[in-house]
Amino acid sequence: MKFTSLTTIIISAAAMAGVAIASEDLVLTPKGLPCGSPDTVGCSTGIKGWNNDDDFGFFCGPKGTIISYTACSCKNCCILTADGDDFQCGS
Repeated sequence: MKFTSLTTIIISAAAMAGVAIASEDLVLTPKGLPCGSPDTVGCSTGIKGWNNDDDFGFFCGPKGTIISYTACSCKNCCILTADGDDFQCGS
């Protein structure tokens, strides 16, 4: 019985180590995240831990998810163009 418990602990520790190692390669991007209104353009003030928390502009697809994006290199600088069909980073 003690042997079975020790084996279970070793296998569990190995599995947790594998998950920890695999998660280091995880890269979160805005693509595929939900967005407000389908078929629109928008700006976001950033995602914690991605792109130094800087802004990004995005295109919201027909299913209400981000289909493409452009990362800005500044905070609070993404603005929609006058016609609302595009965005730009900076003033």
